[in-house]
Amino acid sequence: MVWLKRPARELVNLVYPRRTLCMGCGSQAGFERDWLCEDCRVELARRWYGAGQPPRGGLIDGAAFGYRYGGPVAGMVHHLKYHSAWQLAEPMARAMVGALSGLRPLELDGVVPVPMHKKRLRERGGNHAALLAERVAAALALPRIDALERVRDTAQQALLSNAERQSNLENAFALVRDVAGMRLLLVDDVCTTGATANACAAALREGGAASVVLLCYAEARNDK
Repeated sequence: MVWLKRPARELVNLVYPRRTLCMGCGSQAGFERDWLCEDCRVELARRWYGAGQPPRGGLIDGAAFGYRYGGPVAGMVHHLKYHSAWQLAEPMARAMVGALSGLRPLELDGVVPVPMHKKRLRERGGNHAALLAERVAAALALPRIDALERVRDTAQQALLSNAERQSNLENAFALVRDVAGMRLLLVDDVCTTGATANACAAALREGGAASVVLLCYAEARNDK
């Protein structure tokens, strides 16, 4: 009966082919699980982070991050964000939900993704933060609430200095849903200076949100 295993395996590989590149380091060795080679999986475990400090400003009540930015974490973010590797959202969201354990007990009413301007949304074909938020919300049995809209097509934050990032986001977000009295989880891929998170939290607070907690796949902040 052993001879039956080979055709069955070939059929599985045809339907779900093993990818040629590791999404963490780009190695052509491929991978078997979570889109990463074994070396990257080991490195990922070293970068585990968990509960962290919220960005300065007093607008965010708590924060959690799956990993410290760098290595395979940076590779995962890059492929999700710029190469439409939407399949990465599932393992990334799992890590994010795990990071929330450091903040529990945590009472929440909904999950809000950081929005993308419609021009950039067309260019990239989807909002990576919304994909992460959708999966996080499903894991937590909470609704995803698209409460914010990006009303200004701002320059990419990654290209700016810390000071420029703050001014770049002034009046960039508008509230489009009623969030009065709600306890919200704000979701993004990476927190660098906290400027984006604070700008979103400000809009949510102005709309009457009772609390805002930040959840990101990775933290790259240098403002602490």
